[in-house]
Amino acid sequence: MPNLWVAIPDSSLSDEQTKRDKSVKIAQFARACSIFRVKRVYVYHDPLSQFEKEDPDLLRTVLRYLDTPQYLRKALYPRMAQLEFAGILHPIKAPHHKAAQDIKTVRAGDVRTGVLAKVKGALYVEAGLGSLVPFDGQGHEGKKVNVKFTQPWPKLRAMEATDLDIFEYWGYEVKEVPSAIKLLSGMENTVTIVTSRKGTFFKNAEVKIAERVQASENVLVVFGAPKHGVHEILAKEGASVRPEFIVNMFPNQATETVRLEEAVLGTLAILNSSLLSRN
Repeated sequence: MPNLWVAIPDSSLSDEQTKRDKSVKIAQFARACSIFRVKRVYVYHDPLSQFEKEDPDLLRTVLRYLDTPQYLRKALYPRMAQLEFAGILHPIKAPHHKAAQDIKTVRAGDVRTGVLAKVKGALYVEAGLGSLVPFDGQGHEGKKVNVKFTQPWPKLRAMEATDLDIFEYWGYEVKEVPSAIKLLSGMENTVTIVTSRKGTFFKNAEVKIAERVQASENVLVVFGAPKHGVHEILAKEGASVRPEFIVNMFPNQATETVRLEEAVLGTLAILNSSLLSRN
């Protein structure tokens, strides 16, 4: 199955009035991405919309916070204004959000997410096991890292895990890009699907998209802003690049608009059922 990526604008929260409502909306994004195994979330700049200057940081911070296992949150996220309403947000409960575990039950080959700590010049990893575990490798204190345990207790040791060590969905990463045009022009071996009410009905492009997906490593789905579509944003940037597919995922919609959080959930559900489950 190809890697699934999504892109949303930094103006995604512009139609919400309070930090509480914005935080809830971000949690809806995070839940949708985790349900459908999104591995990367791009946040691109929207030059057309007006939004509060704190919104992009709030968006990135809450997305990353929700993807972080609960046992690491205090270590990685001190008390901060962006997380004022974190306590009311629904948890993701993805496979990498493992519960605290008795260190004696860890087996060689097990994988967990941890954060590096330094004690008397030596590196250890905090991985929700009740005590630090010696870490074989390099890194800086406070770095979030996926680790594989190489020996069981009582000689437990860990090293950085590779993609080959992880067999489950392991959350998403959040990347910031300066513009939609830079995002689209920088993709290689990636099927790019831009969602738009002005696009071709998905059913009419489904077979062609499916063929491209089967031959590609990645699928990138790009969503527009609450008040501006991707085509408008690209036009503002003077873009000459044309996305591979511009698709209307909600033909015959009865509402005047489809909210961004609804578009993300609905689009990913359709793609999962039609395309991604074939691979």
